Amino acid sequence: MGECNWFDIIAGSLGGVALLMFGIRYMGDGLESAAGDAMRRILAALTRNAWMACVVGTVVTGIVQSSSAVTVMVVGFVNAQLMTFRQALGVVYGANIGTTVTGQIMAFQVTKAALPAIAIGFAMTLFGKRKVVKDIGQGILGFGILFLGLLLLKDSVATLKNSPVMVEIFQNFSHNIVMAVVAGALVTVSIQSSSASLGITMALASQNLISLEAAIGLMLGDNIGTCITAQLASIGTHATARRVALAHVLYNVFGVVLVLVLFKFFVPLVTMISPHPDALQIGTPAYQAAVQRQVANSHTLFNVLNALLFLTLNSYYAAFLERIMPDRRRPLEGAVHIDARLLDTPLAAAAAVIRELGRMARLCRGLVARSTDALLAPAEANIDDLRAQDKEIDQLQRAITNYVIDLMEREIPDSISEHVPAVLHAVNDLERVGDHCKNLLEFAEQRRYEGMVWTPAAEEDVRSMASLVDEMLALTVQAFSGEYSEDIPEHILELEKRVDRETELGRVGHMERLRNGECLPLPGVLLMDTLANYEKMGDHVRNIGRAMRDGIIKVGPELRAVLEADSTDDSEASTVEA
Repeated sequence: MGECNWFDIIAGSLGGVALLMFGIRYMGDGLESAAGDAMRRILAALTRNAWMACVVGTVVTGIVQSSSAVTVMVVGFVNAQLMTFRQALGVVYGANIGTTVTGQIMAFQVTKAALPAIAIGFAMTLFGKRKVVKDIGQGILGFGILFLGLLLLKDSVATLKNSPVMVEIFQNFSHNIVMAVVAGALVTVSIQSSSASLGITMALASQNLISLEAAIGLMLGDNIGTCITAQLASIGTHATARRVALAHVLYNVFGVVLVLVLFKFFVPLVTMISPHPDALQIGTPAYQAAVQRQVANSHTLFNVLNALLFLTLNSYYAAFLERIMPDRRRPLEGAVHIDARLLDTPLAAAAAVIRELGRMARLCRGLVARSTDALLAPAEANIDDLRAQDKEIDQLQRAITNYVIDLMEREIPDSISEHVPAVLHAVNDLERVGDHCKNLLEFAEQRRYEGMVWTPAAEEDVRSMASLVDEMLALTVQAFSGEYSEDIPEHILELEKRVDRETELGRVGHMERLRNGECLPLPGVLLMDTLANYEKMGDHVRNIGRAMRDGIIKVGPELRAVLEADSTDDSEASTVEA
């Protein structure tokens, strides 16, 4: 054996890994940008079928070449309640399958195409006129850098065969599969790329430094190590989103443990579906290609079998996770649907804003009903608690406004940006409804402390006005919750006209009662102020109805598909918050 040049080995290995990692990331960013918002749109509008979610997760991850990015995206969707937990599980399974595409590509002996790919990709990036051409060029350039790094890494690793000490270390390592799993997990956590870690494994296996068994062990560890990204992304999110991250970890850990238990069956299955390098001379391109294909196939086989197993048991797995990590958050603690992780996904972010508007309208509707009850029975009302609910609405208004402003700072399509002014007006209109409820609470306190009495006819006027406003808000909730229809705006506007008529009838009725001596002047003044506040509420909801009617704020077909994907969860939230 010849001598090892350790400087060349270390420099070549580190440089190769760096190029490999950079190429994977650069390629993924380019392909994700070229795919545009379409991939996120597909994810956001998934069917409830977990099998279909798995297929879409596989395709999306295969295109953007990053299971971590897709998993983080899913955590954001679930946190914003744009995707159900069971949908998210299917996407997680698919993302693990999709990430094996990189390994399959690396297994091809196309390292000679590295420099041409770099040249072509660079030319497209530099001279391309259209953004999509530049993005595809970035993806090709990333491919070239990836293969250049893999080539450099393999050449550096090959010289390790000249060191008896290193050969002995790798041989001992090959006989301890558990150690290989731990090493694979640690490497992936360190470099934050399971694909790059798999590339290192392929390089070692292709040079016959580790056995196929050890390579499979490293591959299994890669799948555990890649879970760290989703865990970090779930910090500070709701329980459902943290549950997705936990599901990702348990899914991979259980799969790895199962393969280790059945290892003597798994390895022959890998060799059965892969080319055999036994008759090939070690070190030749054909040998390297065969070994690399075995490693890539083991990666794909593991993730496909694991996904099939968990898809079959998906309902039980979801129920288990929901039981060990229940969602204990209060429904009124700030914004529920909007999430900063969605800001780079304009369609999903816009859908989250619409859902949050629906939730805000639902909270306003509940506050109008409770404020009316307090006004009619002031002695029994908990007015401080109702004022706290008005503060919740104020906080939600600020949260939505700030979120929309942050969204506007991103590159978003005109179809979304043109609705932003109307959305902000709608948020303010709903907040003003809450302010008028606060006025009703002040009137309730005045009635309580001054002992003001209204006639039954006056109280009936109040109930009638409150009922009309409640119906208008109910239609607004319906429109913003994925159940929009063309007749909703007209119905809202017609109800507002009835509010105006009822206000005038209430005033006329009060003046008649006052002339007949049926009521006192001071309670009558309070009644007039009460009716005026209901009228103002109707005006604010009317503004939203007009915006919907005129098309300056609406739930389009794409947003509607997103909203309808989780209508069950929304209806459950409505029951809690109404």
